[in-house]
Amino acid sequence: MKNVLFLILIVSFAFSSQAQKIKLQDGNLKFLKGVKDLGVEFTYEDLTVGKLTEEQYIANKVEDANDHEPGSGDNWPDLWYGDRPDHYEPKFIELFNIIMLEEGVTLTESVESVNYKMIVKTIFIEPGFNVGIMRKSALINLIIDFVATDDPTTILATFTIDKSPGGTPFGYDYDSGIRVGEAYAKASKYFAKYLLKKNVF
Repeated sequence: MKNVLFLILIVSFAFSSQAQKIKLQDGNLKFLKGVKDLGVEFTYEDLTVGKLTEEQYIANKVEDANDHEPGSGDNWPDLWYGDRPDHYEPKFIELFNIIMLEEGVTLTESVESVNYKMIVKTIFIEPGFNVGIMRKSALINLIIDFVATDDPTTILATFTIDKSPGGTPFGYDYDSGIRVGEAYAKASKYFAKYLLKKNVF
């Protein structure tokens, strides 16, 4: 019984230590009152992956794969960058729109038709790992700037989302793209709930 309680405490601590934090850094969202269509763009400049720059991380992964099997790492960068449109960005948009359905607000990448947009900047990714008997959830840190579509250089409000965790409930997330994609889903889900709670729209 003591062992079971100990495991529960450990698991609870693990989840609480990975709780994401959403913080308004500057500005306000008064301009969004009544807005129903909101644009989104994703950027990844100056991204760090773990303790490395993205360039260093990719180079290490390519080298490791080629050392194991010559030529097998040559397409690794394409797979890494492909996770952005395949996993990260669709998950963020999907979960935001699910939460905002009751408010009638839609997030779209068709920014030409909207007055305001979010610029979602990924500044940190911890891909985590899953080797069957051991696993570590992914984590991401985001900066979200709100701007007018016709004046993208003037930032109206800035939020940070730190330590958004990612992983599937039953551990079938052996691919890093899936784990990181779930971190984007959680970031979007709780950010949308935050906006609803603040009656932004």
